[in-house]
Amino acid sequence: MIRLQLVPHDGLGPLKLGAARAAVRAAAASAGLAAGETHAESDSFAEDTVQVDYDEAGRARFIGIAPLPAVHRAVLLGLDCADTPAADLFRAVLAAEGGGDAAFDADGHLFPRQIVALWAADEQFDLIAPGGRRRPIWGQVGIGTPAYRDLLEKTRARDT
Repeated sequence: MIRLQLVPHDGLGPLKLGAARAAVRAAAASAGLAAGETHAESDSFAEDTVQVDYDEAGRARFIGIAPLPAVHRAVLLGLDCADTPAADLFRAVLAAEGGGDAAFDADGHLFPRQIVALWAADEQFDLIAPGGRRRPIWGQVGIGTPAYRDLLEKTRARDT
């Protein structure tokens, strides 16, 4: 099993925000994250549970990871993303953001200062619940660049 640190404004383990696509692919291979699907603007790794989106220049602008405890463990702010209930991880990221009045939303939340995205909290993602009980776990936890944050904000403004 691979243990990866999610660090806002930096990356997921050896996968770095702002890195060229070839560098991301090489880093993923050296970390043991097998290549998955590729698209014009994205790559996936580790059974398609690690997603990297690229900007027009081919630089990583978003790195997201979905829980797959048998293959990898992602840690954000000292918390295991596959083992921490969604509300607890939300509160920890909110505190690191500087607090505020953001309300928990199971659909997701983008923390704009850290550019941390939490997407799709659901019990179906709890693959390691003790005693067989299930808790809502984030379907994807990711980090992005300012360009990613700006893209999401433009998309949301257009949709409202």
